[in-house]
Amino acid sequence: MSPVFIAAEVECYAGYKGEETPRAVILDGKRVVVGSVVSRKRVLERGGGRTREVWHCRLEDGRAVTIERLDSETWRVSTAI
Repeated sequence: MSPVFIAAEVECYAGYKGEETPRAVILDGKRVVVGSVVSRKRVLERGGGRTREVWHCRLEDGRAVTIERLDSETWRVSTAI
């Protein structure tokens, strides 16, 4: 099954590098805390040279999600990983 991403609001820990680590996501109008970050990677997109950040996380309600930051303002979340 291919992941289906939706635009989402993501709350992050903001360190000296800016928004660094997702702490919570807003899904279906509800705030859900990120229980743990399973993995994190930076992906360089071909052609455009853009970099996106990808986190595989486990939410406190048990769901596994993929959280992506496409640029400094745009986030998306998939609950099918």
